Amino acid sequence: MSLGGSYAPWEQTLHQFTNQFASQAKYDDLAALAAVTAASVAYATKGYLWARPDPYAYKLYERPQQSLSTGTTVQQSRDLAQRLDEENADVAILWASQSGTAERFAARLAKDLSRYLSVKVLLVDLSDIEPASCTKVPEGKLAFFLASTFGEGDPSDNMHEFWEWLHTAKGASLQNFRYLAFGLGNSKYKHYNAVMKTVASQLDAFGAKPLMPVGYADDAAGETEEHFLEWKEHVFTYFQEQLGYKLQEVGYEPSIDVQSDNSLEPIDLHHGIPNTRTNAKGSSAQSKVYALPITQTRELFQDTNGRNCIHMELDLNEHPELKYKTGDHLAVWPVNPTGEIERLVSILGLEERRASPCHIKSLDGTPVKVPSPTTLNALLEHYLEVCAPVPRDAIATLATYAPTDDAKQLLLNISKSKESYHEYQANNYVNLGRLMEKACPGEGAWKELPLSLVIETLPAMQPRYYSISSSSVVQARRAAITAVVSDTALQSQDRIPGLATNYLLSLKNSFEQPAVSHPNGLTYSLPLEHQPLQASHIHAAVRKSTFKMPPTAATPVVMVGAGTGVAPFRAFVAERSRLKAMGRDVGATKLFFGCRHPQQDFIYSKEFEEMGAKLGDGFSLTTAFSRPGNKSEKRYVQDCVEQEAEEVCRLLVDEKSYFYICGSAGMAREVSDVVNSIVRKRQGWSEEQMKDFADRQKKQKRWLQDVWG
Repeated sequence: MSLGGSYAPWEQTLHQFTNQFASQAKYDDLAALAAVTAASVAYATKGYLWARPDPYAYKLYERPQQSLSTGTTVQQSRDLAQRLDEENADVAILWASQSGTAERFAARLAKDLSRYLSVKVLLVDLSDIEPASCTKVPEGKLAFFLASTFGEGDPSDNMHEFWEWLHTAKGASLQNFRYLAFGLGNSKYKHYNAVMKTVASQLDAFGAKPLMPVGYADDAAGETEEHFLEWKEHVFTYFQEQLGYKLQEVGYEPSIDVQSDNSLEPIDLHHGIPNTRTNAKGSSAQSKVYALPITQTRELFQDTNGRNCIHMELDLNEHPELKYKTGDHLAVWPVNPTGEIERLVSILGLEERRASPCHIKSLDGTPVKVPSPTTLNALLEHYLEVCAPVPRDAIATLATYAPTDDAKQLLLNISKSKESYHEYQANNYVNLGRLMEKACPGEGAWKELPLSLVIETLPAMQPRYYSISSSSVVQARRAAITAVVSDTALQSQDRIPGLATNYLLSLKNSFEQPAVSHPNGLTYSLPLEHQPLQASHIHAAVRKSTFKMPPTAATPVVMVGAGTGVAPFRAFVAERSRLKAMGRDVGATKLFFGCRHPQQDFIYSKEFEEMGAKLGDGFSLTTAFSRPGNKSEKRYVQDCVEQEAEEVCRLLVDEKSYFYICGSAGMAREVSDVVNSIVRKRQGWSEEQMKDFADRQKKQKRWLQDVWG
């Protein structure tokens, strides 16, 4: 308040009162009044006018795990050259991963280069650097790129910013940039390893120098791990012969430190909420992770005959900010089966420690893949994939801790070559607990194995993705998924249960009245620790997809799906049926669906019949059964497409229909070949003309595929 300014109302009243009172008051009375006034102001303002803020006051409201988790609160530079300089690193390993495999390989490469060649390594998520900063990396440094391809030649979420830079940077110069690259893909897909091929091509166009031919992993025959090991051997040879590094024979050195801390309270700990990155640039395609209530489950196969297919619906009402669009995916985080957890805990002799709080911190500067602080229980149930196969090179490390000579020899025999490893893997379920049990059984038999090595060996839990089989127009606050329970058969007649789908089956069975036991005898700790009401929830996130219906419902659509590949088409047909009922103009809706037998696994058959009736003549469903009662009726979806060639061509070429394929990569390739053949024949086009048409359809998002291996 300035001396010549106006008074606030309360100040004016106080001013008049003190002037009147002061004329007849004694000095001591005035002093008393001043004290009362000061006290009153202090009470009213809570001391704000003169108090110095406590710089640590926020600590009173901060949960400990916010500062003790895997990340760091320090904002790191996004300048790659600066990061290399600050950390005195010679090599940057940049990774882009959707399922976690490329990230895992990058971490292993970083650890091995550091351990065996004493290379100073910087391990970086590709979304954590400014792409243009690559131009500032000096010639004395070099970079690795490890990146996966998924979908229709798409980059992973954490690569979007770098991908855009590669395609839009004008005049970028990478004359001093030296690199090595490894791509992960599946040759069953049409765009096999397209991402890494594009990365290498663009880097070269900017003047970068590749130090080795690009390495590629092909998962078509499950060879990804071996292809990585072979490429890594070439990398080590290059570093020794061309860069002068010396190979060191060293034992195991932990990259993390695991310390018990019984002073932590349950509220301080991570008990099972998925560990996800929130600071990755370009990863907005996926929502936050939520605990979603299960509202409905049911078996879809009419005659299971040892097979199961689950329909599950999830309630989104508790999270108003969570929304999905028809065609999106749901990422589901599974839980490990209790039996495999118990096996591992027992053989490691960790029963007494399993509920104890622990801190996990990095010893080499690389991010820790699990949250901290936590418990061993939470690690083995939620954060690490205890059922994952043990890599061949990890088995060799495990052998150094074998309790007996026989156990050591067995592990060395398994890991000595690619052939010996595959032979053992073909007949055995090679997860960590079972492998140690096979080599040397008994409670506590492997108690000398460092817990850090166990955590380093087991991959971080990754979500599994499912097409949402409901329409956001029909049921905006309820999302459905469709999952067939998948097991892997071994030559020994044993089976490896699929992690996520068997977990979903267990959840479905728990809803039965009375509850039904799991057909494989698997059990799960369905309620999360300290959250007993969570048994009816799953942790999930919505992932945006480009697999969308036309902007206008009047546009015709042709859909081809086999098995659970029909899931998004259930949503498509439901939405078009609803729009038709609302009086909207809906174009032709043609669906080809393939399964084994009409009375066994023709899922959603009644629903398609009901929705088709609402759509009227505009809807047609053609079925293909690969194992019908009458073998002469056996056919696949591509056969049906070929049999209806004229109608399919008319819709695609004349009516400018949208075309969709969903299912296995092999089926998608067969269907694509048939469509290319029948359209080219009808139109009398050359191969080049057909290619131009197909490319144009895909560029305009009129030809879309959602496929898997």
